Amino acid sequence: MKVRSLLGLTIGLTILCAWSLSVFAQSRQATGNSQMISWPQNVAQQPKSQLITWREFVEQGGGREIRTDYDLPEEFRNGFVYFNYKLSAIQAYIFNSGLSSYPPLNGGIESIDAALGEKYVKSGKAIKFYWNLGNSGLKYANDTQVRFSEKGTGRFGSTYLTAPFMTNEQISRILRSGRPIPQKN
Repeated sequence: MKVRSLLGLTIGLTILCAWSLSVFAQSRQATGNSQMISWPQNVAQQPKSQLITWREFVEQGGGREIRTDYDLPEEFRNGFVYFNYKLSAIQAYIFNSGLSSYPPLNGGIESIDAALGEKYVKSGKAIKFYWNLGNSGLKYANDTQVRFSEKGTGRFGSTYLTAPFMTNEQISRILRSGRPIPQKN
C-alpha cells in the first residue's frame, strides 16, 4: 500500500515539475518575443520547433513518462501529436498526417483542448492514447488481455486506445505492438 502511495506521489510531483518548467519557459519566451503570446489558428502557420510528429517523438527517445512505441498506420505515425498531462494520466491525440489544417497548439500542460481533440477522434481524423499512471491503473498493469469497454476503445494493461473508426482487431494489434522506445543519451 505504501509503495502505491509513494509511486503516485512521485508521478504527481514529476508531472507538476514538468508543467512548472513548461510554464516558466513559455513566460520567458513571451516576455522576450511578444509574437509568442498570440497563438496561430492552425499548425501549418506555427513554427516547426513547436510541432512534433509521433515518428519524431519516437526518434528523439520518447518522453520521460511515455517510453512505448506502437505499430501505427503510417498516416498517424507521421501525424502531429498533442499531449495533455493530468495528475495521474497522460493523453496523446495523434492526428492524421493528411489534414489541411490542425488545431492550435495550447501552452502549458494541455497542448490541445480535450473537447476539440475528442471531435477529431470521433470524426476519424485522430486517435487517442490514454496512459493511466495512477494507483487505479496499477490493478490493470499485468492484464494480458485487450478489453473493450465501449465501441472503439480498447485497454491493454493500463494503456487505452480510442479510435471509433477502427475495428477491435486493429485496436488490439496496435496495443499489443507496444515496445520500448530506445533511449537517447
